[in-house]
Parts: sequence; structure tokens; C-alpha cells
Amino acid sequence: MKNFNFIVMPLYVVSIIFALSSSSWMMIWISMEMNLLTFIFLILKKKTNMSMESSMKYFLIQSSGSLIFLFSLMTNMTYYNQMFTLSALVPPLALILKSGMAPLHTWTPEIVSKFNYQSLYLFITFQKIVPLTIMFSSWSDMMSWIMIFNIMIGSIGGLTQSSIYKMILYSSINNSGWMIMSLMESMFMFTLYFLIYSMMNFMVINFLEKNQIKWIIQIKSYSHYKKYLFSSMMLSLSGLPPFMGFLTKWLVISMLYTNYKMIIMISLMFSILTMFFYIKCSITLLSSSFWLNKWNINYPTPSNIFLVINIFSPLIYFTLT
Repeated sequence: MKNFNFIVMPLYVVSIIFALSSSSWMMIWISMEMNLLTFIFLILKKKTNMSMESSMKYFLIQSSGSLIFLFSLMTNMTYYNQMFTLSALVPPLALILKSGMAPLHTWTPEIVSKFNYQSLYLFITFQKIVPLTIMFSSWSDMMSWIMIFNIMIGSIGGLTQSSIYKMILYSSINNSGWMIMSLMESMFMFTLYFLIYSMMNFMVINFLEKNQIKWIIQIKSYSHYKKYLFSSMMLSLSGLPPFMGFLTKWLVISMLYTNYKMIIMISLMFSILTMFFYIKCSITLLSSSFWLNKWNINYPTPSNIFLVINIFSPLIYFTLT
């Protein structure tokens, strides 16, 4: 299994780098296909019925998006002046379909919920990089609408979920909108947002994998410390102060508020829905822990360090600035 990761992961990383550094549309398409094949191998890392089913469905969706993208590019090269609408709409829609972003996200809950933990993490983080950067560099006029769709659907879609996989998935759709907003500021802001977002998701999925958790109700049987750790991580993903996730959103808001007031207000309004749901879940998990039992805080140092960073990093930032 280690040899498997040693071979596939470098190819996966190289495919992303090639796609980002290519100036030719054909090379970008080839890099995305290389990325698809390596990701399929990662989904099939453990061969189960669920992984086989999800990989097949994922391949069909991605192949459809790739064919639409390639066909639209070839058509645009030949009939650009006569088919301006096609050149403006179809390629970004194909990339939206491939990345699982709103409004073409409806295939993701059913398929992604059957991924292994590693594939889930890669799908909600690194699989977003290429489509987002390509769309922003080539079809920036559409990005405001795409951003609003993602924030709205990501916030509303997560309200009724009891599956943690689907909660994380809708959270990633919501954060895709915020990543687009960070791209509107600068590539540096996008990189900073993406790094913090990836680190938070790594901690969440690492926690879920170690404890084999897929449903919220499973967490009720775990220790009080684990309940608090999980709650703090999910509240951080929602952007609730004073957690780390709030810092990234605050930086984006503070830099874009002057020029994009209406977009910021809409984004904040729907983000409050996400916070409400996560707060409600956290209160349910933690209420008995605070009042009925003593806490045991003798847990591994990395978890304690993450808690401190997650809670106090925004406070340190505001103190220094």
C-alpha cells in the first residue's frame, strides 16, 4: 500500500502542476485527464463494492465533463466569432461539473459519500484548484454568479444533513464560493485561504478516519474531549468566531467590502445559516459533557495543540494588527 501511494501521489501532484502551468488548452485538458486517472486509482485504493461503484460513477461524470470541455474548445477554435455564447458558457460549465461545484453539484452527495477518507479529502481540496484557477483566469465575468450560487447552495444544502460526509461536502461547496471571492482579491489571498482551509479539513478527516465516524449520531458515544474537538473543528469550518476559519473569511471580507458590499452581505447572510446548523449540532453533542460528567483531558499533544491554534490564532492576529 505504501508503494501504491509512492507511485500514484507524485503523478497526481504532477498532473495538477502541469494543468496550472500550461498555456495550451490541449495540454490543460490532457493534464486534467491524467489527474482523473490518478484520482480513480486513489478511490480504488481499497477495493470494495462501494469504491468500485463510486469510482465508476465518478469516471462517467468526469468523462462527460471532459468531453463537453474538449468539444467546446474545438468548436470555439473553429467558429469563435459565430458562437460567442458557446465559448463564454460551455467550457466553464464543464469545469463546474467536473469540480462538483454549484449549480452542477447534484451528483456529488451520492457518489462522494462512498469515497474513502483520503479521496474525500482530495476531492474537497486539491480537486478544486485547477477548475477554479482556470475559470477565474479565462471567464472571470461569470465568477461572481458562480460564487453566490456556491455560497447559497452550500449553506442551504448542509442544513438537513445527518451524514458527516455530506456535511463536509456542502461545506466545501460553500467554501468554494469563498475561495472564488479570495481569488477576486489576489492569488496570494487565495493561496492563504486554501492552505488554512486544507489544514482544517485535514484535521477533520484525520479525526473521522481514526475514529471511523460517518454519522453525527456516532459521536454521541465518544468521550467528551472528542466531542469538543470535533465541534471546534466543524465550527471553524463554518467560519464562526473566534475559530481559525473565521480568520480567513474576515481577511477576505475586510479586503473586498469596499468594492463588493452587496456580494459580501449576501455571503454573510447565508453563512449565518451554516453557523446556525453547526452550533445546534455542537450544543446537542456538548450539553451532557458540560453538566453531567467530568472531563478527561489526557489526550495526545497534537490534538491539544490544534485546539489552541484553532481557538487563539484569530485572537493573536487581531492583537498584532
